[in-house]
Amino acid sequence: MKNSMTTTLMAALVALSPMTGFSNVASANQPLKIIIPAGSTGSFNARFEILRPEIEKIWGGNVKLIYGKNCTLAKKLIDAESGPVLTIWMPSENINPRCNMPIEKQNLIAIETDGLRFCTSNSTGLTAKDLLRPGTSYTIGITNPHNEYVRWLNGLNKAAKINLRGVPFGSSGLARRGLLAGDVDFVLISPSNSNKLMKSGGKCFFTTLATDEKKWNLRALKNVVDYDRAVFPQGYFYAGYNMSDDQLSKLRALYSDVAEGNNETFNKFASGKDIKMRGIKTTSVDAMKKIMIDIYNKWKK
Repeated sequence: MKNSMTTTLMAALVALSPMTGFSNVASANQPLKIIIPAGSTGSFNARFEILRPEIEKIWGGNVKLIYGKNCTLAKKLIDAESGPVLTIWMPSENINPRCNMPIEKQNLIAIETDGLRFCTSNSTGLTAKDLLRPGTSYTIGITNPHNEYVRWLNGLNKAAKINLRGVPFGSSGLARRGLLAGDVDFVLISPSNSNKLMKSGGKCFFTTLATDEKKWNLRALKNVVDYDRAVFPQGYFYAGYNMSDDQLSKLRALYSDVAEGNNETFNKFASGKDIKMRGIKTTSVDAMKKIMIDIYNKWKK
């Protein structure tokens, strides 16, 4: 009788699992799939490759990296998974309905924030004054999401009485290489690629952060131009799917230690790219969500 009741109870739980979410909680032996919304050569992949040994310790070595190439494909891959998934995502990508991962619904693990930088190559001979001189007209390399960059540039053009014409590239790295090849006059790119540019034949002038970047002698655009969207930060969030509370907790602890500077390899990587990570020790999950939603709203404005 006891065995019969146990069997009946288990059958009832299995039947209810799609409604209760039991089917979306990872078992201990399921592999963790790290789905990256980019290719295998970019900084997103580098982030996970550096921390892969630590992540494998949590998952018993059962970790796979999968490259989504772009946010559209990556979202399809994530949505199709029933097992545990870890990813990194940009709030600005949510503007595209095909890439939308609603921030308030995410199991956030850690976040990163940075700004964008206006740069040029040494060979152009152009300066910060040239960029913002009223009446001037230049091309400027931009990346994804192209439409949002163009809208933002249109507002800057109006505020500064200039004419910057956005030229779309698939990534900040491609925009940087396009600048060096002479395809554009300026670029608006990530800290990672602007650092590479400044070390190999380029110079940068302004940051879209709220304050100056003294490390690189970059002035905050908001202190130079009267533009209500001059503060234009980038954000990134790490999120987990189909995980148990224990698995999420362990990943949050790992990333919090990384954010505190306790991983020497990641420290060197982050220093070269001016990555600013925040983990659970300093920023609650709710606070992380608020920061990412605020950044999303700045892009959507």
